[in-house]
Amino acid sequence: MNWQRIRRGMRRRLSAWLGLGESDPFILSLFTLSPEERRYLTSPCDIRSPLPAGAVDELRDTNPRLQRLRETHAGAGHPAVTHSRWRSDFVRSRLNLLYFRGESPIVWHYRELPRATRLKFFIYLNYLRERDPRRLLQTLEEDGAFGCWTFEYPGYRRVSRDLLDSVNELNFLDRRFGLYERQGLRVLDIGAGYGRLAHRMIAAVPGLADYCCVDAVPESSFLCEYYLRYRGCTPPARVVTLHRVATELQPGSFDLAINIHSFSECTLQSVEWWIGQLQRLRVRHLLIVPNDPTDLLTTEVDKTRKDFLPALEGAGYQLVHREPCFDDAAVRGLMQVDDHFHLFRLRDA
Repeated sequence: MNWQRIRRGMRRRLSAWLGLGESDPFILSLFTLSPEERRYLTSPCDIRSPLPAGAVDELRDTNPRLQRLRETHAGAGHPAVTHSRWRSDFVRSRLNLLYFRGESPIVWHYRELPRATRLKFFIYLNYLRERDPRRLLQTLEEDGAFGCWTFEYPGYRRVSRDLLDSVNELNFLDRRFGLYERQGLRVLDIGAGYGRLAHRMIAAVPGLADYCCVDAVPESSFLCEYYLRYRGCTPPARVVTLHRVATELQPGSFDLAINIHSFSECTLQSVEWWIGQLQRLRVRHLLIVPNDPTDLLTTEVDKTRKDFLPALEGAGYQLVHREPCFDDAAVRGLMQVDDHFHLFRLRDA
């Protein structure tokens, strides 16, 4: 019903602007949707891929493991759980545990009108095909599991935002960090979500020694444990819950830390605690992708923004490279994404 009202309003305004009647064949053609297009616009997830055996029993709000994680996070007054965006009421109202790879607080799929979205993903796919020396688009697979929206084009393999973002990030790390030349690489993923990049890096990078996922949102850690187990990634992947980070993780255990669109959705108090852990652990390299193009800003409870670059510099981290996630200005404009990779190095490390 909401879509019908929106469509009527858009049709009325466009008709007036073009000087045509609302029943003009040209106007009607723009607003006539196929059943597939209507499903895409009105459904938060794509349920065509069947759920694996046991998922309905395990991925439920009353799962004892999830309940324990929630209780532990809520009861300790931990500095990393002062949430602005990731409040428990927001997560529970927006996150479908069964279809967590669909449209959710964890993943945004660039969704617009279906044809426009298909075109955006095709542009993204072809942009990466020209910048994929490891042929990750030919080796990594997408099955659409857990509600993930996917796209298929004649002559191409099935893709999703999960897959394309991961390929883009892995190729950046290959160019600027030497990802494939580092034997026994140990990675710490802060704000790992459901384990998207962990799954992709383990599939793409041979000899990965450790991929440790940490998160301050109990539902994320719960889903990450399940998803990495489902994908057969454990080991080398593992999940360390928030209240074991300060005691279980030891200095010198990691070569690279990653934070993709996470610090930007946290409070400064939370980000400073995580940066303190990076300093304690002596992690030499740190990749951050913020929500703003080049500013490193938090989101506070009162919706204000605070710069967390001084906290990074105070902990000894120096920006050594920054580049757009899409280095082609035309692609940036068409995708309407101006995100940047920020690579830091710990001074004197």
